[in-house]
Amino acid sequence: MKSLTAFFLALMISVALVFNVHAQSAESIWLAANTTSYKTGDTVLVTVNAASTTPIQGFTFQIRYDPDCLRPVNAASTIPGMNGLPLPQIAGQVDGSYASTTPQIVNGVLAEVRFTALRGCETTLTLESAALAIRNQSGFAAPLSDITIGQNTIALSISMEKGGEEAFQPVSGSVLPLDPPATAQKSIPEWVIGLISTLLAIGMVGGFVLLRKKSPVTTKASFSSTRPQARPQVQFKRGPQAGKNFILHKVPCLIGSDPKNDIYLNDPNINSHHAKIFTSNNAYYLMDLGGGTFINGQALQRSSAPLKPGDVVRLGKSALFVFEA
Repeated sequence: MKSLTAFFLALMISVALVFNVHAQSAESIWLAANTTSYKTGDTVLVTVNAASTTPIQGFTFQIRYDPDCLRPVNAASTIPGMNGLPLPQIAGQVDGSYASTTPQIVNGVLAEVRFTALRGCETTLTLESAALAIRNQSGFAAPLSDITIGQNTIALSISMEKGGEEAFQPVSGSVLPLDPPATAQKSIPEWVIGLISTLLAIGMVGGFVLLRKKSPVTTKASFSSTRPQARPQVQFKRGPQAGKNFILHKVPCLIGSDPKNDIYLNDPNINSHHAKIFTSNNAYYLMDLGGGTFINGQALQRSSAPLKPGDVVRLGKSALFVFEA
């Protein structure tokens, strides 16, 4: 299983977004659904399909959804020998990955993906990217070239009428859980954050002056003791640095596509100065610098938020890391 995981991690590093087209070709991947009308509480079922004359040893797919309308449940592949590889999920996007130790011919359904309809709404499911995996002559994972994405959007109509009473067919094959991260609490209004920050700054300055009057030596020791002693790290799961760990030897730590950053991400969807990790009051924080930054699926939008162990951070469209303290 370790070799299988390593194979697929290598694939994810090398896979790029494939092109959208409007018709299936001899080597293609597409999204399909038997029905597009549902009731609240129903199980929404779509399939990821592929046609390929080349035997494959795995596949990946990313489906964009509206978390206010749908909640992902799981994916299941009935292709013999295809095993699901769990990945950290983010709100609004399903990440599915499967791999096999033996080559398989595919011509039809790769995986069935299930969602729960949360409320009445008009929404869409979009296959943002997908790839078929092969093992190249050197024995490493590689995406199958010249694969196109055909039908990539499914429009759904969910009524407010209660459904879900009918028994659904049991899931078969290799089941991959797709549980999204826990819903974060509602963000605090910016003016409240600004007021608290101002009061804290005034209090810190007043305390600093008072300490200097009493004992300069004590002041120096006090400031040293407030610095975080542990050295946390970020573990990249997707993007240009996938599979690499970066220990935060110093903060602030700048992240972006400029090579001068502390963490360099060579990605066209990453800004030159995309985000920053810094410390305050013996805690770590992540700040968005205007490039599109998400913590557990929640957008920062040019603000900052505390980083806790296990938090999943997405930068731009595809770079993703987990914060570990």
